[in-house]
Amino acid sequence: MRRYRLTVLGGMAVALTGAPAMAADEGGDITLTGQVGVSAEHSGKLGAGDRLVIKLYHPRDGVEYDTKYQIIDEFSLPYAFRAVPSVDMNARARWSNYIIEIFTDRDGDVLTLVPGEMVARTEEPVTLGTRGLALELKPIE
Repeated sequence: MRRYRLTVLGGMAVALTGAPAMAADEGGDITLTGQVGVSAEHSGKLGAGDRLVIKLYHPRDGVEYDTKYQIIDEFSLPYAFRAVPSVDMNARARWSNYIIEIFTDRDGDVLTLVPGEMVARTEEPVTLGTRGLALELKPIE
């Protein structure tokens, strides 16, 4: 017997099958959380107009897949972050692991890193659901 869930949207009832909802539930936690900071040695290298950019992507064959950016205009360090990949219509992420890269941006271009900006990234892809990541910003050379 097929079970249905009834959802009311703006006075209109919409029936949804139970399968997609269960698939999303089975996918588990798709967030990555942690904190990014900077050492006392490098804290003076942050500029007043710097933005913080959180970049999430899946690496495969030297290509960045499903890249997603979050831009924080005003921040203070340490900064607690939460990153979530793009999801399909069933609320599932396409990949099970991602690289998280956090960097400052002072030239307004998130596609390039220039001297004066700082960066931190996971060395390997991190499994979705991971909590407590600790990243430290370091200057771009």
